Amino acid sequence: MPTYVPSPDDVTAAQTPDGGWTRKQLAEWGVTWPPPQGWRKHLEAKWEGKDLPPLQRQEPDQDSLF
Repeated sequence: MPTYVPSPDDVTAAQTPDGGWTRKQLAEWGVTWPPPQGWRKHLEAKWEGKDLPPLQRQEPDQDSLF
């Protein structure tokens, strides 16, 4: 579990020229791949000092596949 939480400016500065983030960079911040929806807001809230549980990736409902 990473102890470093990036600031919103750090997150923006880490963007690739294509406007995304590398899998390695996200892993350093504790973000799973593919990044779940809301990961940037989650990191920002943690940076602000809010005590949040780890961000979980939402798996698709199996019923919707059939």
